[in-house]
Amino acid sequence: MDVNEIIFCIQISLCVFFGMFFASRGRSWLLGWLSLLSIVMNIFVLKQVRLWGLEVTSADVYMVGMLTSLNYARELYDRESINEIMLGSWVITMAFLLMTQLHLALIPSKYDISQEHFLALFSPTLRLIVASLVTMMTVQVLDGRLFSWLQKICKYRYFGIRNAMTIAITQILDTVMFSYLGLYGIVAHLNEVIFLALLIKLSVVAISLPITVFGGYRKRALLNNHFAKFP
Repeated sequence: MDVNEIIFCIQISLCVFFGMFFASRGRSWLLGWLSLLSIVMNIFVLKQVRLWGLEVTSADVYMVGMLTSLNYARELYDRESINEIMLGSWVITMAFLLMTQLHLALIPSKYDISQEHFLALFSPTLRLIVASLVTMMTVQVLDGRLFSWLQKICKYRYFGIRNAMTIAITQILDTVMFSYLGLYGIVAHLNEVIFLALLIKLSVVAISLPITVFGGYRKRALLNNHFAKFP
């Protein structure tokens, strides 16, 4: 295992752990975390890295971390609270994208050396921005419905397994949907791109499984403390 793979595994572990931690701390903490992930995901996707011999982007971990945070929150809060948090993160993400475009529109002075770097980070085509937002919103809604269905079937047990199953299914839609909405006609060998992206995302889900299983046990303690305070 090379340095990149080690860093990638640490990145997955921290992203999933922080997500469950912030979800357990409260709705405001979770909203801030989801908004942060939504923003950095659209920036960090520009960086390409080599993992297990494959040329991939480095942002897949953030979508998995985002969905894990939401699924963990669904174990603790009611549906209305989760929907409000999701809507808040969407609005904040769109506000950030608007602010970046206005920032780029400012004419730099002749002494400025940062404009070209800002352009490289924040000037993707409108098609990619729309594809990313539509895909993210669709996947979050589908994830919520599928996870809630599994909640009822499993009677709130086996959080780690339910989370992994839900995310594995929704990431298929995420990858295919974004690839065709944002990359069709731009990237050659689109099917290969989809296959490699799915391979990495499923690897992220598998690596995060032990942490989410632990989070399921931790969730029981949180709920027990909650009901102990409010008999």
